[in-house]
Amino acid sequence: MLSNLLIWDDRPTARSGAENMAIDEALLCHGAQTESPILRLYRWDRPTLSFGYFQKSAEALAALLPGESMIRRWTGGGLVHHAEDLSLTWTLTVPPGHPFSQTRPTASYALLHQALARALHVPGEPAPTLVPATSPAPAQGLCAQLPSPGDLLSQNRKIAGAGQRRTRHGLLHQGVIFLPESILPPEFPRRLADSLAAKVMAFLPPSRWDLPLDRYLHPEWNVIR
Repeated sequence: MLSNLLIWDDRPTARSGAENMAIDEALLCHGAQTESPILRLYRWDRPTLSFGYFQKSAEALAALLPGESMIRRWTGGGLVHHAEDLSLTWTLTVPPGHPFSQTRPTASYALLHQALARALHVPGEPAPTLVPATSPAPAQGLCAQLPSPGDLLSQNRKIAGAGQRRTRHGLLHQGVIFLPESILPPEFPRRLADSLAAKVMAFLPPSRWDLPLDRYLHPEWNVIR
């Protein structure tokens, strides 16, 4: 699917919701400069509810659990509870000049989840399947409970969803796997990278880079009336 890919396993450093979103945006801009897709896997430093760019903050507040922080994503999609015992989060950025960034949203969504299905498949067990493109899209709500076209199912249970955004810097795909990280094999990040690309190399983030952190720390970022 991709000829080459840079991978960054950022899980050793748990980060806040604002920092995770700022890094994803910075990777999108950085990838446009390097002309290479970048895969990042990461953790959250506390239980966090993220909600899609076009969702109303009132809906997110109504779903907020005790002790959770809240962050609006730069991509679409529904409400997602992030915690180590619930899910694993990953991001893929693709530069604007890359052929894959020109793929239609529904097609790119399905292709990325097909790659994820290969990485998650355990020999001897039923392989994960995609929700058909002809299935109706649900109303916005808790992402883990509402399968959308192109999402990933295992035994009729949703195990992966995502949101996308396209800008002049390329494609941003923010995905979540609704499985406890503890049950995934240690080599899962590399398995996912190998499912996405023919050639994989490690990505080292710049020692200093301009993170748009202030945007996500500002109270107005989470407010959609």
